[in-house]
Amino acid sequence: MKYIIDGYNVVHKIAQLKGKELRSQREGLIAILELAQCSNKRLRNLTLVFDAKCVVVAPKINSTVNVVFSGGISADKKIRRMVESSTYARDISVVSDDRQVRSEINALGAKKLSVESFLKLISSSTAKGRNQAFKLGREQEDMINKELEKVWLCAS
Repeated sequence: MKYIIDGYNVVHKIAQLKGKELRSQREGLIAILELAQCSNKRLRNLTLVFDAKCVVVAPKINSTVNVVFSGGISADKKIRRMVESSTYARDISVVSDDRQVRSEINALGAKKLSVESFLKLISSSTAKGRNQAFKLGREQEDMINKELEKVWLCAS
């Protein structure tokens, strides 16, 4: 399953990200999604779409989350075009609370998922991941700690 996520739609529903600068919000959401991916194989194919006239901050090269900036059109239109251009729209879940987006992608054959439902999915995934006994390498631990420091400590 591929998830196409309306980035700012999700960011505005996460209490820990409210009130932060846009860049910190984007980086925080990416970090949350990367953590969820560690414990849920269904979340391996995530694409975040953000409204922007141009690339505001280049996404991390080593990120497992694909980040797309809408580039002069709305994120809603970008998401619709991504679904329209897909060969298998039925294998896509679009995460958005925007009624028009949900209606349009549904008509194209993609699945719709509310932000609340998606947050429950990633929340249960991160909780599951914390309870699983899996080992990260020292290099992976250092990378995660550095990213979390940037997002949570420097953005305050």
